[in-house]
Amino acid sequence: MHRFYCPAGFAYDTVELTGAEAHHLRQVLRLEVGDEVELFDGRGGHAVGQIEAVAKQAACIRIARRGHKTESPPCPVILATAMPKGDRFGWLVEKATELGVARLIPLITQRSVVTAGSGKLDKLRRTVIEACKQCGRNDLMSIDEPVRWSDVVAKEFDVPHRAILIAHPGGERRRTGEWLVSSAASPQPDVLIAIGPEGGFADEEIELGQRHGARLVNLGPHVLRVETAAIAAVVLALKSEE
Repeated sequence: MHRFYCPAGFAYDTVELTGAEAHHLRQVLRLEVGDEVELFDGRGGHAVGQIEAVAKQAACIRIARRGHKTESPPCPVILATAMPKGDRFGWLVEKATELGVARLIPLITQRSVVTAGSGKLDKLRRTVIEACKQCGRNDLMSIDEPVRWSDVVAKEFDVPHRAILIAHPGGERRRTGEWLVSSAASPQPDVLIAIGPEGGFADEEIELGQRHGARLVNLGPHVLRVETAAIAAVVLALKSEE
């Protein structure tokens, strides 16, 4: 069943799709009145309905049934990553969405060579929507504006019980289950994983993170590209929750 993003939600018996979603329904998929579709609102809600009317720039869907379903990890993952070159950042965003990352923070570091303007961020946020449509996820991964490493450390590292992991060749090699530590007395609300640019974080950036409680983790014996390191770290963090 084809899926469409409907941020307005499903409070009423009918909803209207406009913009890119209506174009995709009408011009790309060639769906017609009576066809059944699935909708999600980006906040965990979803619904199934039938197309009631199709116009040039809009489509009306009558809701048949509603639900609230999200498969997000029990320990939300925040990915703070330098931006790889070209289309590789789009690939990273797509895969992070599929894996269930809650939030992505594009990093500006001393060795960064790529930044993202508003146009690129809009495109990446559209990539999140398309990835959710494909993988069945009903809540959108958020993407922040690009932030300097020092500001991330100042604003994100002091959250109570948050685990802070920095991918670094000099970090500890641990078994998957030892990455995160939590207990009933000290709950762990989320984990922030930091990935540096090509060439890695500068020494002073690593020292800054460690002074604020970050742990260095080693992802393996080989030098990984930014997007490979990001996905590998997310998978290992998610596995450690099991």
